[in-house]
Amino acid sequence: AQSTSAALSPRHQRKAWQEAAMVAMSREANTAPFGPVAAREVRRFFGTEPTPLTLLKVAAKNWGLGGIYVKDESKRLGQQAFKVFGATFAMAKWLAKRIDVSLEDVSGLSDLRVRYEARFGSNAPTTFVTCTDGNHGRAVAWAAKQLGQKAVVYMPKGSAQARVDHVRSHGGECTVTELNYDRTVDLAFQSAKEHGWTVLQDTTAPGYTEIPTWIMQGYTAMADEALEQMKALDGASPTHVLLQVGVGSMAGAVLGYLVEAAGDGPRAKALTLEPENAACAFKSALRGDGEMETVAGDLETMIAGLACGEPSALGWPILAKHVDGGFFWMKDGLAGNGMRGMNAEGVEAGECGGAGLGLLGRLMAKDCSKAQELRQKLGLGEKSRVLIFNTEGATDPENFKKQLALPDVTPTASDFGFAPPLPAAALADGEQSQAAKRQRCGA
Repeated sequence: AQSTSAALSPRHQRKAWQEAAMVAMSREANTAPFGPVAAREVRRFFGTEPTPLTLLKVAAKNWGLGGIYVKDESKRLGQQAFKVFGATFAMAKWLAKRIDVSLEDVSGLSDLRVRYEARFGSNAPTTFVTCTDGNHGRAVAWAAKQLGQKAVVYMPKGSAQARVDHVRSHGGECTVTELNYDRTVDLAFQSAKEHGWTVLQDTTAPGYTEIPTWIMQGYTAMADEALEQMKALDGASPTHVLLQVGVGSMAGAVLGYLVEAAGDGPRAKALTLEPENAACAFKSALRGDGEMETVAGDLETMIAGLACGEPSALGWPILAKHVDGGFFWMKDGLAGNGMRGMNAEGVEAGECGGAGLGLLGRLMAKDCSKAQELRQKLGLGEKSRVLIFNTEGATDPENFKKQLALPDVTPTASDFGFAPPLPAAALADGEQSQAAKRQRCGA
């Protein structure tokens, strides 16, 4: 096991990483890498059947909505979460680049492994290191096993034993630290530097955007599948989409895809959601100028996969520019409501997976003036077709069982918060500010 006492990057250095990344990359919200072309490259490489799209008929009827469509990522490659496409696609791109081949010329994971080992042999694997709350680390370990490489995974304090076991079941080396998520990310970067490992993380840093971009491209496949499935099911497109935010990579990738797929046409109104104690996108949105904000502390939440305090410099600009429904934080109990609601209609959802339905149910609550006002602003009603991503299944079986046995929590005035979309004028001012910063930095 790796020691957790390795020297860490100071918090101010991490903050500087994020600020420098924003300067170096500019403030432009670049959605082009995450459009249908990328999504179909991912789908072609894996060659698997789409995960299910399930209609929640009971919830839609009870809440007066035209339809609730759940993209069920608990079925993705047997790994219970969408993360496996991101981590595996990024690792595959990295290996293919090293042997100077295009993934377009590779017929899947086995073919890539054969080609890579033909060049470098099978006895000197690359070690990929990452930080995870569970699903991403499991995905990295699974990908490393399929491709003949090695995975070292660090997890923040309080991580569920079942999620540790998932990583180790694929041959990954896993250590639970005494640090929060963002400081554990620092540890992964520091360990990579000390040991010559390769970081496979969706968190950005100066000089480290290629792999996070590939990871995000992996996530676009589920959006491409979902739109295709909705059209095949009833000829419809979503009017609203709810997107979970950890660092913002999944939300940024899916929203980037939707923007590119829509072109100049209409697209689904986007809402983001986060746990109350780790709401970095919400906090960033409150600034009103497009700049990123961080959340400090233990980031304590049941919704472990979203317990991230620092936004991605790739994902945040996309959210800042294109989230047109608003940014929400929510209390953990609402995610439990979503888990039970999904389960009642045959969908296995973990804490992150249930969060979207939990927030939607809260927004549709009757006799609540706060929710009623937001419903009107968002246009949520009988003609709405809401797309939700069940991002994980029961990856913590103990808590899953506990949540299913609990009654739904009743709405309160303080169980969610809302920040409006950022105004275009503020984003333009922010871009001018960033341009000035780039001039001063010589970028």
